[in-house]
Amino acid sequence: MRGGAEAERLITSLNVEDQHRLVEAILRVDAMSVQRERAVHVEALERDLGHRLPYVHHDKEMLDVWALVNALLTYPGAAHALVRILKTFYPNSLPVRALGDLVAELLPEPWLDRVERRELHELITSLERTEPGLSHLGRFPVFYRRVIGPAWPRLDRDMRDLHEVVALLEEMPAGRDGVPPLLLFVSDLAESAGYPTAPAFRDWVRRQVAAQGLNGAVLQRGRTPELMRAEPEPSENYLIIECMPDALEEDRYLVTAWLQVGREPGSTLECGDEALPLSRIPELLERLLTSESSVVGRPSPDLTIEFLLPRALLDHPVEQFKINIAGLEHRIGIRYPVVVRSLDRMRFAELHHDWRHKWGWLCGHSDDAPVCLLTRPGEYDKEELFSRLSGASAAVLALAFPPWARAEDEPDEHWVGLVAGIPVVAWCRDGRDPAQFAREVKGLLAADVMKLPRRTMELRRQALSGGPDGSGPGHLGLNLTLVFDDADRIPEPYVRLRPPA
Repeated sequence: MRGGAEAERLITSLNVEDQHRLVEAILRVDAMSVQRERAVHVEALERDLGHRLPYVHHDKEMLDVWALVNALLTYPGAAHALVRILKTFYPNSLPVRALGDLVAELLPEPWLDRVERRELHELITSLERTEPGLSHLGRFPVFYRRVIGPAWPRLDRDMRDLHEVVALLEEMPAGRDGVPPLLLFVSDLAESAGYPTAPAFRDWVRRQVAAQGLNGAVLQRGRTPELMRAEPEPSENYLIIECMPDALEEDRYLVTAWLQVGREPGSTLECGDEALPLSRIPELLERLLTSESSVVGRPSPDLTIEFLLPRALLDHPVEQFKINIAGLEHRIGIRYPVVVRSLDRMRFAELHHDWRHKWGWLCGHSDDAPVCLLTRPGEYDKEELFSRLSGASAAVLALAFPPWARAEDEPDEHWVGLVAGIPVVAWCRDGRDPAQFAREVKGLLAADVMKLPRRTMELRRQALSGGPDGSGPGHLGLNLTLVFDDADRIPEPYVRLRPPA
C-alpha cells in the first residue's frame, strides 16, 4: 500500500525557471536534441503510457522540447517514463542520469503504478473505439463535477479527451474519506459504459481499492443513489440558448449556449464574441444539434430547447426556427419541446425569491394548479394585477393576447406576471377570441403542468399534421409562446452567491 502523503499531496505546477531546467536537461541528451531522433523515443513513450502524447510540434528545437515538456507535465508519470526509456537505450549516459535526478527533484512519484495507469488508458482507448456515438463525451463532464465538488476548477470547455481528464484527476488529492477522485470517476464511468469495457473498468477499480487499502463500502458511499442502481434513470437534457442584446448594435445579440443534464451544472458549448442577428440562430442550433459531441452523445435522447431571451424578444416565434437534419428541413418546435425563459428576470436577483417560492409550490401542486386567465389588455390595473398574482398559489398565467409594451420602463400584463414570480406564462401571439382561447388553453393546462412543454410540442405537431383538429396558420400550435422558467435550474452566471453552510 502506498503512503498517504503521496495520495494527499496537492497539485503542483512547475514555474518557468524549473520548466526551462527540464528543457535544457532534455536537450543535453544527444538522442533528444534532434527532432527526428526525439520522435522515436516519444513514440516508445506513448506505447509505454498506453495513449498518445498530444502536443504541437515546432521547427525550432527549443520550442519543440518546451512543448514536449508541457505535455509531459500534463500526464502524471510521463516524465518518469521518459527517463526510464532513455536509461534503457543509454544506460551509461551521464546526461540521461542528470535528467533522471532533475525529474526526481521536481516531480514526485505519482501514486498510480505505471502498469495500472497504462491499463486504465488502454481501457479508455477501448471505450472510445467501442462507442462510435461518443456518448461518453456527453457524460464525463457530469462525472467530473460530481467527484471533485466545488473546490476544484471546472473543465476547460475545449477538453474533449478522457485521457487528459484522467490525468488531471490523478493529481487531485483524496477527499476526507480517503478515496481519490480518480477512483470515483472511473467507478461512475464503469456504470455508464457498455460491454465489454464496463466489467474491465469495475475490475480495475476493485484492484485499486485493494492496493490502496480502502474499504469498498467507502467508495459506494461516495456515490449517489442514482449511480448505485443497476440501470440509472436517464436525466432530462436541456440545450439553453441565451441571446444577450449587444450594447453597440441594435437587433444583434451575443449568443451563449449551455448543455445541462438533469440538475447538474451546465457545460458551456458556445460563447461567441461576435454579435449575431436572429437570422443566424438557426444556423448555430443546427451546428450544435448535429456536430457538438456532448449534444449528439447526450446520456438520454430527450432534449428540451430553452431560449433565454430579453423582454423585447419574448414574443418572437423561436419554436418556428427551421433546421436541416440529414437533408430534411423542419421547425424545431415539432421535434423538441421548445420553451422561453426571461433573461431580464434571470439578471434581476431581487426577483428570484418570489420566483423560487412559486416554482417550489408549483412542483408540489402540478396536477391541480389554478390558472389565472386574462382575455384582454387593461382588464386589471397593474398594481391590482400584481397583487392578485403575488399569492403563493398563483403560478400559472395564460393570456389571449401578445405583449404590447415594448419600452423596458413600461410594464404590461406579461411583465407584471414575471415580476410577480410567475414561472409558467402562456399566450397567443396573434391575439385570440377570448372564448376560443379559454377553451383551447383549458385543455392544454388541465393536466400535470410539469409536462406542459411536451404537450405544447404535441400541439405544434397537430398544427402541421392536417388531422381532425384542423391545421393552418390560425392554429394555436403555430402561435403559442410558452414561458416555462425552472427556478431550480439557473445558469451559473446568474446564480446568486449564498453564504457557506
